[in-house]
Amino acid sequence: MSSEDDSIRPHRNIEAQSAFASTLVNDVEKAEPSKYGVRSEQEHKNLLGLKINTPETHAGTDVVFAAKSQLLNQAMLDVGMGKYQWFLFLMTGVGWFLDSFWMMSFVVIAPSSSNEAQFFFSGNNEDYLFISMFVGLTVGGTLWPMMSDVLGRKWMFTSTIVLMGMGGLVGAGMPSFTGLSVVGFVVGFAVAGNKSVDAMILLESLPASHQFLVALQGVFWGLGQLVASAVGWAFIALYTCGTGPGEKSGAFSVTKRAHSSSSSSSSDSASCHYVSNKGWRYVWWTFGCITLFLYLCRFALSFFETPKFLLARRRDAEATQLIKDIAQYNKRQTWITEASFARIDSTIDGSEDELRTKSRTKALVSSTGAIGTLCLTLLWSVMGLTFILYKQYISNYLYEHSGVGRVNSTSVNTPYLYSRYVYIAICAIPGPLVAAFLMEVKGIGRKFTGAGIAVLIGVFMLISSVSKSRNALLGFECILSFLHAASLATLTLYTVEVFPTPTRGFALGFMGFFWGLFGMIACIITTFDSDVVSGGGPVWFCGAIWIIMAGAWVTLPETQATAAT
Repeated sequence: MSSEDDSIRPHRNIEAQSAFASTLVNDVEKAEPSKYGVRSEQEHKNLLGLKINTPETHAGTDVVFAAKSQLLNQAMLDVGMGKYQWFLFLMTGVGWFLDSFWMMSFVVIAPSSSNEAQFFFSGNNEDYLFISMFVGLTVGGTLWPMMSDVLGRKWMFTSTIVLMGMGGLVGAGMPSFTGLSVVGFVVGFAVAGNKSVDAMILLESLPASHQFLVALQGVFWGLGQLVASAVGWAFIALYTCGTGPGEKSGAFSVTKRAHSSSSSSSSDSASCHYVSNKGWRYVWWTFGCITLFLYLCRFALSFFETPKFLLARRRDAEATQLIKDIAQYNKRQTWITEASFARIDSTIDGSEDELRTKSRTKALVSSTGAIGTLCLTLLWSVMGLTFILYKQYISNYLYEHSGVGRVNSTSVNTPYLYSRYVYIAICAIPGPLVAAFLMEVKGIGRKFTGAGIAVLIGVFMLISSVSKSRNALLGFECILSFLHAASLATLTLYTVEVFPTPTRGFALGFMGFFWGLFGMIACIITTFDSDVVSGGGPVWFCGAIWIIMAGAWVTLPETQATAAT
């Protein structure tokens, strides 16, 4: 036989195995009722009535796992949405809450903590705290999801929450700004992995008819910002010195501070040290306690590993038992048995073993295609880069060209500043709710929802440059907060849906690296070049790139009403 025949034989063999695996799935589904229940003949639909498709194959994974995943998806659809999944939705939603909560905490504490640091450093160090956080976000966003492919989703979820809580408690007691920045890295490291792992846990435990709930979790993102702003407002207003209009800023020489002997709660930052500046410490102590309390609350639910992860690790017996346990918890029955998966295993041969050893990078690219992977990477990169650049440079542009005063801790009073934070956070809450609904609408789906949001983000970034007052700018910031939360929810749902379970963590880690990296680049740019550019170039760049990203969304394959593998 020719070498050409040898090269195409594995592909033909895989196609034959795929067809055989599909036949086995159908045979299992038509089998006699087991003692656990009867397979439902009901046609399953999504939120708005579209028929759910459970694919027999999936690019980026082997045909045996795809066939088993199809069987598992059908069993989960027949069990349906129950008490266990709703509790899991709330528990993983708390993860989104804590991520946003802690990222907002840096905004809350940065001015007062860096002002206190003037005793140790000259100049303003506030931006370095954000850089340390984004270094942590980059590393954590890469490592936690990737580790979850090996160690499991459950332990990653637990570890990130504990690390956030302990980081807050330790950081609140730091005697220097350098130490606080190190803890900022640790907190960022935990935050970045938590949201990704939460999304995987929920998706891999839901029936395919309710996968949209992963996007709906984004509602907790806005709630986290809201609670962080409200709690921070109370402590910063009462226990902070040296910030606000009319106050002397922290930009005093070290010599002058050395001559200051006052330890009272004066607003002069020359005397603004630990004794009179405990507000930011109270904030992080409170946030750390809230985080650990929410961690302990999770023990109210029997939290299992995800069935699809167990299946991907070839732990078929455990996956079967888990589906039975979930069904029992929901007071329902399931027809699936270990024998259902055992019959599919008869399709494995030598060529299939070779297919299983395909590198994760190749599996990632084959899931969406080279162009799709590039577009998805660009979307995550733009998400990390543009909102930070826009916020800094729109303020510069409006100040220079329209006379609109800047809004920060030294230019406005605390009630005005924090009321803006609260308004912006409230506007973020309904964004994921609207996005989750649109993604289930026939003819719109995931990619057209994402494309529409991208266009709107770009348009509102561009037209916000005509703002003539702080209140007008606040209106645009509220709209963009709504769209940002909607876009993040849509992009997260799409990313976890489009990649199969064996490489889902690796794919999310890959995308998380670029999200964190470009966020860090934006922080570095605004730290060292924030006052140099007063023109609208960066603002127009941010708006234009989002409009272009609508095209990136359209090129991606649709995942609406399709069970994730």
